[in-house]
Amino acid sequence: GLTVIASRSHGDTGALDAFLSRQKVAQRREAGSSLKLCLIAAGEADVYPRFGRTMEWDIAAGHAVLGAAGGRVELTDGSPLRYGKPDFENPHFIAWGLRD
Repeated sequence: GLTVIASRSHGDTGALDAFLSRQKVAQRREAGSSLKLCLIAAGEADVYPRFGRTMEWDIAAGHAVLGAAGGRVELTDGSPLRYGKPDFENPHFIAWGLRD
């Protein structure tokens, strides 16, 4: 099963639970936003579904590290997360490590 990284105190618990109900979950961990992405990059977690508010600066560094490690951050429709939004607020996203 997947090791899932989740928010300590933010996010939509109902949306997270609905997303995870379709996954085989072995373990669930909590950490700060950018650190979650770095844990995925290091192979210590598989997925970070984020269904709550984040700003571009909350995840940009971790996103760069994850991308360099071969992972990705995508919107719930599968398109890549983009930067330079007028209000800097990120939509809901899912960060993935390397997948077979």
